[in-house]
Amino acid sequence: MPSDNNANGAVIPEKGKKNGKDKKKHGKSAGWIIGVIVLILISVTFILPTTVFSVGNSQKIEFGRYNGEPISLELAYDNYFYNQLYSLSQMYPASSQNMMQLYAQAFYQTVFHTALSQMADSASIIVSDRMLSQGIINSGLYRDDNGAFDMEAYNAASQLDKEALRDQLTDMLPSQVVFQDMTSVKTSNAEYDFVSALNSTPRAFQYITVDYDTYPDEDARAYAEADPAPFMTKALSVLTVATESEANDIITSIQNGEKTFEDAVAESSTDSYSADGGSMGSVLFNDLENMLSNTEDATVVFDTATGELTAPVQGYTGWMIFRADGESVLPDLEDPAVLSDVKRYISINDSETMSAFVSAKADEVFAAAEADFDQAAADNGLIVTDVNASSYNPGSSSFINGLAGNDPEGLLYNAATADTAFQRSIYSASENTVIGPQQTGSSYIIVRPVAGGEANTTWTNYLDLMYSTSTSNLAAQDLQSSILSADGFEDNFITTYLSDIMMTSAQ
Repeated sequence: MPSDNNANGAVIPEKGKKNGKDKKKHGKSAGWIIGVIVLILISVTFILPTTVFSVGNSQKIEFGRYNGEPISLELAYDNYFYNQLYSLSQMYPASSQNMMQLYAQAFYQTVFHTALSQMADSASIIVSDRMLSQGIINSGLYRDDNGAFDMEAYNAASQLDKEALRDQLTDMLPSQVVFQDMTSVKTSNAEYDFVSALNSTPRAFQYITVDYDTYPDEDARAYAEADPAPFMTKALSVLTVATESEANDIITSIQNGEKTFEDAVAESSTDSYSADGGSMGSVLFNDLENMLSNTEDATVVFDTATGELTAPVQGYTGWMIFRADGESVLPDLEDPAVLSDVKRYISINDSETMSAFVSAKADEVFAAAEADFDQAAADNGLIVTDVNASSYNPGSSSFINGLAGNDPEGLLYNAATADTAFQRSIYSASENTVIGPQQTGSSYIIVRPVAGGEANTTWTNYLDLMYSTSTSNLAAQDLQSSILSADGFEDNFITTYLSDIMMTSAQ
């Protein structure tokens, strides 16, 4: 990211440096981080006139409240919001792209800190001398080359630096105590056993997929013969740029002999075909229609003579110049790949016809599968998908090794997630019971539970190791959610940022 604080006028003022001779450094000094602050107003280059973020009109900016306590930005060393904002700006140098995110993150961190501090006050948590001393050691500001606390470096620091650090720790430590207490989740052996048991009875599955590819070839052939235009192909190359005027300039330069089409592609094209000199290969008419904002332009492209360029046409990724690398070709309706394209087209553009057929076909395959699952798939030229051992997981819990990740095609996972009654049925059915047909998207699946549902010991061992950490993380998420959704939280961040930061900067 840029490091010039170029942020459309919204600037994070920097903490200044002290005059005087340099001292021996032990990491970053306390003075550098939270010492005396010199507020520097920094001019920045704006698309509009040069502007400055000045605090002259507003020494304290209130972005919201938590239980009546203002969440304010004040340019002072003991202002938590300001310290968070400054810290973030050092890690992620401010730019026009990230400035609002930096302010937002600092704001919500301050809300969280304020809420925890209020909880600490209610619990009468005070900072003892021992806690404060340990905080100074843990701050890492005074360390020797081996990383140990350096008393000499601490003693050499100015009294102002020490007091500033102590003030900051006195403010922060109570909220840290509350956070640690509320997220230090103790997990009982019974709870571990319960979660492990959720993964102890997995099941493996197989399923047959019935989709548009089962549509009869002869029917697809007849459909395409009646209207072959959507299935014609043409060899094309393409060049894509952002604007129509840029595309017209490129056409002019090619026509004037200033550059070749391939040169222009290498210099200017922004699409994925530029790596192949713009070549798209043989393009299906219907696929080209789906690339263009105006489908009628596909006819213009297909009518272009070999070697000629089209005028710029607008696509969904920019303005496109096509070069015809061959004549339009009628579909080869004996080619299985072409017939598959025809069937796909029917499923999208004549969905009622296709849906009625696929549904009836699924019922037919299901009836045959009840007698012989594998033979039913073979007789209809259908693939059987194997799903590894997976546990029942109707709530999509991250602690259960469910169908997600074990279903290579994802159709059984999608169907089970969308319909918990169906998921329950496949897990409760006896082994080799044929279940279905179950619709998922435009396809149907026919399922059977099979042998091979051994527990995944790798997953179980991982869960045993990570469960306590995961529960602590979940507790932290719950705490954050409860704070941000509290009735006493008044969030005016967006309006305040726009009015007090951006508008002030533009004055």
